Amino acid sequence: MNKQDKIRISLYRSSGGISVTAMIIVAVLELFMLVYSIANAEFFGDLAWRYRSFYIVLLAVAVIYILLSLYVRRDIEHRFRVLNVANPLCAVLFYAWALVVTYSDFSAVGVVDPTLFITFSLVVPLSFYMAPSAYAIIVVIADALMLWLILSATGGVGAIINSGVFFVFQIVLGVSYLRLKTNVAERIVEEQENALIDVLTGCPNRRAYENEIKRYKEKPLPDDLAYIAMDLDSLKEINDSHGHEAGDRLIAGAAQCIRQSIGDKGQVFRVGGDEFAALIRADEQALKDIFAAYHAAVESWSDENGLALSASCGCASRSELTDEPTILALAGMADGRMYRANAEHYQKNGSERR
Repeated sequence: MNKQDKIRISLYRSSGGISVTAMIIVAVLELFMLVYSIANAEFFGDLAWRYRSFYIVLLAVAVIYILLSLYVRRDIEHRFRVLNVANPLCAVLFYAWALVVTYSDFSAVGVVDPTLFITFSLVVPLSFYMAPSAYAIIVVIADALMLWLILSATGGVGAIINSGVFFVFQIVLGVSYLRLKTNVAERIVEEQENALIDVLTGCPNRRAYENEIKRYKEKPLPDDLAYIAMDLDSLKEINDSHGHEAGDRLIAGAAQCIRQSIGDKGQVFRVGGDEFAALIRADEQALKDIFAAYHAAVESWSDENGLALSASCGCASRSELTDEPTILALAGMADGRMYRANAEHYQKNGSERR
């Protein structure tokens, strides 16, 4: 998921309660007006069913939106996809409804009362999040139609000036409000991303790793998923002989090499001091290519930096799991292989890891 989608998801998360509350209010008001039109049918006369149809339409829109919001409330990504269409559509329907009712009043009594239109003009940006550009397009079209209706009724210069001032104010206010919400959401997403990034390596940190593992727990594992566990060799010796700054360079170098070799096929996490984990979508041949590229990158980095970069790795593929195809089983298999490789390294070099 890209950053822009995260920002809009953050906006929908914060706007959902306001939109549903506004729709509940609309539903109650339209239900009240529908009952009122039935109880006082003589007041509406021959126009009773015309106005009842107006109330029924907006009541239906409000109820459908409320049910839709309740249906997608648990899955924020699903809510984002649904409301990304529903919110602009509801704004269009609200403006269209206000214009139709206003025109109906005009045709019945010859007077334009823009109260409904003005109300929706101020409420829509507060109730429904839309991209500022989409809001501006919708409002400009609605305002043009409303201005035409006002001119048809009055034709006066004063009406043109007053309407123009209000419409410009409405567009500027709505766009500014939506832009403000977007800026707040951007800062929230940036803070969340920063909280999930390891400062030394630039890799996602332990918290991000746990979030990703949780996501894989909630669905079947992809057939081409692979897990790589990696632990640096001889970090203590580097720290003791060259200092902790050199040790930090070694950790950052390892992250650089593994990310460079994986590319866009997966993600690397720093899960501990000198421990990394990678989740990769690749077949067997692609994994071989990744390890070949990794070894070449390690050799190049070591020559350039004058430090011996070495790491014990363990890799496990989804295809190897039979009895328990879970992300924890996959991680456990890779960790076991990494620990064995690590033990063999220290046994071969005659020194203890710590």
